[in-house]
Amino acid sequence: MGRMTENGRWGIIILTAVSLTYFTENFLRSAPSALTPVLMEELGLTYATAGLLISSYFFVYAVMQLPAGILSDRLGPRRTIIGFTVFTVLGALLFYIAQGLELLLAAQLLMGLGSSVFYINAVQIVSRWFPQDRQASAIGILSATSGLGSFAAYMGFPLASAYLGGWRPLYLLCSLLMVASFAANLLVLRDKPQQEEPNPKSGSLWDSLKSVFKERKFYPIVAGYILICCNWVFLSWLPQFLTDVKGFGYIDVGLVSSAATIMGIPGCILIGVVSDRLRRRKLPLIAFSAAAAVLLALFLALPAGMPAIVFAVVAGALGFAYSQWVLFISMVPEALPPETAGIALGLLNGIGTLGFSLLTPVYGSLVDITGGYGASNGIILAAGFLATLVLVLFAEETYGGA
Repeated sequence: MGRMTENGRWGIIILTAVSLTYFTENFLRSAPSALTPVLMEELGLTYATAGLLISSYFFVYAVMQLPAGILSDRLGPRRTIIGFTVFTVLGALLFYIAQGLELLLAAQLLMGLGSSVFYINAVQIVSRWFPQDRQASAIGILSATSGLGSFAAYMGFPLASAYLGGWRPLYLLCSLLMVASFAANLLVLRDKPQQEEPNPKSGSLWDSLKSVFKERKFYPIVAGYILICCNWVFLSWLPQFLTDVKGFGYIDVGLVSSAATIMGIPGCILIGVVSDRLRRRKLPLIAFSAAAAVLLALFLALPAGMPAIVFAVVAGALGFAYSQWVLFISMVPEALPPETAGIALGLLNGIGTLGFSLLTPVYGSLVDITGGYGASNGIILAAGFLATLVLVLFAEETYGGA
């Protein structure tokens, strides 16, 4: 009983440490999106180039997901997280001092590399320190900090521009917070209870990949995850969309955009808790997916000229529904054996993020070509409804390894 209590306390400490890191990483990854109206004006960027700046982070992030899973399975999550966070710190400091597009892109690539291994390795650690009936809840709490980090960026930069004379002081503050979170992880992270170093894994990479691809439950999870990643393309372009189409100023843009991200916090926690209580993954996933598709259609239909608070309320509900992604992450370790879970999580996150990184500049290019957002948003809307259909028809229950 004493050992279980000690493990429980240490699990909470670890969850707190990785949540701080994930908050900071999501602030940094959301910064180019939140700063799009400012950077397009300062640097004279086209929509396609602005999309490239946003997606450059995610392209490296996506490419690294399979290696991240391998590192998790071979070296252990702790070593992987600590080693790669150095790149995130360097990238953040470079972004802060950058004055041109080239250095901003280089900074994005460094941060994408450094952050690429963090989430799936943090999920691995959290899954080992919490029992089955609390895993989705714990992962939900970790994932919720992504919304808090994005909120800090989307609302913080407009306020910093208005009251601090620019965006760089806030960015520097968060860069220093990244340094602090690195130190915290160095001190408290443990791969598993009673054993810091991971057990060596047997079997080749090819055998592990074959095991993943033989599991038929994995395919609907991947398909659904790719489609819901289109949601993040829309959120990445939301500040510029609100500026161009709805005519909002930068403060109102921050209000609406941050509402979408801040509501992801209770959404991530609630969907995890509900799923654990129901002992089901598929049903809440379908419900949240369908709600997200309907709410996006409603948001796009809101006429310009309506008060920003109306857009913020609908955007908040949309961000709440977008929290469905947490269950995809929870389902992978349940659908596959432990020895391949890290690689499977890497594949899932990598394929979804690669789709996001490719579609983000395409979204901007379509705006350049057509002069409007209709075609771009039509793709996002169609993906949302298709994701729900895929989950209804093909996804299988995974709770408890069902």
